[in-house]
Amino acid sequence: MINNREEYDRMYQVERSLWWYQILHGMVLKHLQKHAGASQKTIRLLDAACGTGGLLSFLRENGFQSLSGFDYSKHAIEFSLDRKLDVEFGDLRAVDAFRPGQTFDAICCNDALYFLTDEEIIRALTHFKDRLTPNGILLINIHAFNTFAGMHDLAVGSTRRFVLADFERYAAAAGLTISYHTYWPFLLSLPIWLVRQWQRYQLRRQSSMSSDVESDVKYPGDFINAILKGATQLERTILPRAPFGSSLFMQLRSK
Repeated sequence: MINNREEYDRMYQVERSLWWYQILHGMVLKHLQKHAGASQKTIRLLDAACGTGGLLSFLRENGFQSLSGFDYSKHAIEFSLDRKLDVEFGDLRAVDAFRPGQTFDAICCNDALYFLTDEEIIRALTHFKDRLTPNGILLINIHAFNTFAGMHDLAVGSTRRFVLADFERYAAAAGLTISYHTYWPFLLSLPIWLVRQWQRYQLRRQSSMSSDVESDVKYPGDFINAILKGATQLERTILPRAPFGSSLFMQLRSK
């Protein structure tokens, strides 16, 4: 996906309106507000592998002022700069090289670590820990459970998905502890699984290559979008920690 401008354009177009992004960004906001309290406007936040800047833009609209980000893709950076965000080039394999000496009260890294090997993930988490201020938090969202793999994975170059046990191992090696976790969306697991299974069936029939496949990051229309968002919001209210879902959301802290 790094060099696929079309995928970044799809993300840019729907990142503020698609139910999935709205729920994820809302989860990040809730954890940041709980962590920051009255100092919300002044905490320093880094969005590592920030993509087209949708999360940073959302947080800016919700009162956060000290926001920065980096991404490896020049296309992602261009879209982020179009939103007038403080974003520049950076590499998850060399987090320590991004603005050396700066520390952050919170770091977010959503749906990006799957590009890395296990060793590189541990190194990235270690560098994140070193860049956090005392009592700082790290928020991570990542693809979960291989059974949910489909066209989206192929389009963005994802070769694997994760479970909590993976990140418990990574976190321990990096000197971090997972203070909160949940899989999501739980209530939509079955329809998502069915869609992904159909996609995999189509891919087997067509023998499609990743260059020929588009992700399923598309706006489904106002009515369907509202239903999906409402179902997931209900889930977040009645089931704060879900046992299953296509994504894994975590908050981590230094031990």
